[in-house]
Amino acid sequence: MAKLSLFLQTIYVFIFHLAHPNRGVRLYPVVQEGNNSLQQDLAYGLAKQKLPSLKSNSLEAKFSGEGNNSSGVLYYATHDSSGGPDASYYGLHATTDVYGHALKRGQLSRSGIWVGHSGDGRKSSFNAISVGWHIAPEKYGDSHPHLFTYWTRDGYQSTGCYNMDCPGFIAASSATVTPGARINPSSKVTLRVLKDDQSGHWWVYYGFNGVPTAVGYYPKSLFTYMAKKANQFSFGGFVFAERALPTPPLGSGVLPGGKGRAASFTDLRLIERDGRSSPIMKDLPSVISNNKCYSITPIVNSGCFFGGPGGCV
Repeated sequence: MAKLSLFLQTIYVFIFHLAHPNRGVRLYPVVQEGNNSLQQDLAYGLAKQKLPSLKSNSLEAKFSGEGNNSSGVLYYATHDSSGGPDASYYGLHATTDVYGHALKRGQLSRSGIWVGHSGDGRKSSFNAISVGWHIAPEKYGDSHPHLFTYWTRDGYQSTGCYNMDCPGFIAASSATVTPGARINPSSKVTLRVLKDDQSGHWWVYYGFNGVPTAVGYYPKSLFTYMAKKANQFSFGGFVFAERALPTPPLGSGVLPGGKGRAASFTDLRLIERDGRSSPIMKDLPSVISNNKCYSITPIVNSGCFFGGPGGCV
């Protein structure tokens, strides 16, 4: 964490909007300017925070970055929970497609699931865990899909990291994969984050054919508000590109409803406190920054399509 604090310079851009359960909301892209590498700019990624001081269906989209010589633009397409600050969630489960794309340094494409807690409404009280796959040449030195995890307990200001880059994530003794591992493209992976009712730890599961196995956990002691529960969740994806580059593809690189097959989320489930799960059957608010480049469809039968070809500048 000491190394992180040497360079930390977080920029927050807040966009407030009312999100209706059956209607998507279009927002402007977020431009981030800072002074470090893209890897550091995106170390904190995308978080969604509900503020108790706002209406229960209002969302605050928060983007964080740190850096020295980097500037860029971020686009996203997600579904977000609408339960409000008093909601109680104990995990999220989804199966999603993994695709390969030829990205350059200065570009990133990321898809996954998030669980979080808005805390007392201050940015510094926001807790979150995210799990998914991303293509991040700046981080890994290649353009292959990789499994990732991320956490924070203070709104991405001074805590948290990808994978096992800092103390936090504890690998399971039975794990067959570790965060950061390469994933073969054109496959389906199942992701699950759940809070164990006995220990209070947040466990991460990952696998194929709808049968995820334990990768490891984030100890309860890492968190403040999420030590008890989450009060929000999100799933979808986002992309980032430095200003001199076009934005990369998201998902399969196909816009839902266009030619070809778009990426999907299927078997979307909420995890109950006792570990049982229930399918997400109702549509949720969607947040789409530019539907000409990226989009996400309404939820039907516990699934949806998302993605886009990119090329936004």
